Amino acid sequence: MIEAGGVKNVTNNYYEGHQSASESKDLHLDNDKEVPEKLKTEEAEEIMEDLVDAGILNEDWQPLNLSGTERALVAKAVSEHLHVNEVWQVFGQLWNEKPETLRSYLNKALDQKKSLIFQDRLKNILD
Repeated sequence: MIEAGGVKNVTNNYYEGHQSASESKDLHLDNDKEVPEKLKTEEAEEIMEDLVDAGILNEDWQPLNLSGTERALVAKAVSEHLHVNEVWQVFGQLWNEKPETLRSYLNKALDQKKSLIFQDRLKNILD
């Protein structure tokens, strides 16, 4: 849970050698990049943690063995749930990827049949 004014640390830094599951984490990535503001909400944290639990993202909210098209579909689906308009900028920053590259992957994904299966999987996770 993110406390008011707090940030989540997705690098699993421990305080005094341990951290309980209920403690708030700072929102910084392994590479010291801060999580985009649009993802610093309780709703965003819940969605991202659901994706972690499903094996789509790791605990640092980075994609786990996803193709470019799958990354684009995740970014788009999460952004739609959170009403984030700057999809490619937000997830480009989070994943250290060029926004225009992610956007081009979405266009490619929409032409692939296998994308429908992945979209269904995302829908089941996020709903």
